[in-house]
Amino acid sequence: MHSLRAVALMLLVSSIAAPLWSQTGTSTVRGTVTDPQGRVVADATVTLTNIATNAVRSVKSTDAGIFTFDLITPGQYRLEVEAKGFRKKAVDNVRALVGKQTESNVQLEVGAASEVVEVRVSSENLVNTQDATLGNNFISEQITQLPLEARNVVDLLSLQPGVTREGYVAGARADQSNVTPGRR
Repeated sequence: MHSLRAVALMLLVSSIAAPLWSQTGTSTVRGTVTDPQGRVVADATVTLTNIATNAVRSVKSTDAGIFTFDLITPGQYRLEVEAKGFRKKAVDNVRALVGKQTESNVQLEVGAASEVVEVRVSSENLVNTQDATLGNNFISEQITQLPLEARNVVDLLSLQPGVTREGYVAGARADQSNVTPGRR
């Protein structure tokens, strides 16, 4: 009898906690490091720096030239890539958005490691090429410049096709929509 209660309690706790695990406030930045001919560069050191907090993370590119930064705080980042025999390359304005994977491929140039090539990214790619998810992230300027009464985010969401006035997306269950407020 005691073990039956313990099993029932574990099932209850896991059913309540399961939706909490699916909620995420993080992002991912990934990409591929290549040389001027488009061949992958393995073992390149890739450093990601949060512009707002100066938090730094570094990884090495894989044998396929791929690097991934998972579970990062959404925000603006600077990406720096170094590899032996290539110039150091810096990419500014890498924007990591909530729950959306950001792709930032880097092509290195042959040269001395002391030389730095700096790239500034000015536009965001709105087409998701990584998986079949659909969604848009809004930046604060878009929200403040639109004529919205009381700055209600659900009213803004309902401007997208297939979204009801209550914020539900057509064809989705009520628990599949998530509105995450941004930072001020």
